[in-house]
Amino acid sequence: MISDEELLKRIEDAVSQYKGDVSYLNEAVGMIVVGRLMGWEYQRLVTPRAAWSFALKIFGDVKSPDIMPRRGRYAYKSVALKMIDEVGFYWDVVTGKKSALPLHEKRQIT
Repeated sequence: MISDEELLKRIEDAVSQYKGDVSYLNEAVGMIVVGRLMGWEYQRLVTPRAAWSFALKIFGDVKSPDIMPRRGRYAYKSVALKMIDEVGFYWDVVTGKKSALPLHEKRQIT
């Protein structure tokens, strides 16, 4: 995983080169920062596919494990990850094959 210093440099590069609706940039930067703390498994559950792809693209077409851990130090707070760990179908939920998690619960942390 890249260092915090490298991440900050990538954020600065993305901001300096970005043209368009700033709300997308805000969402992308926030997704990456929270992802560093919660992990990419959490972010994949709560971030719409288009926003996920956009965020990784503006940071140089990186792969999620390059910029955030699988599970960050606060992943334990995710209601969705707790539920999925109990039933064991993470990728089915991410890909939409199973929708056992109501949206309002999926995004909750404790």
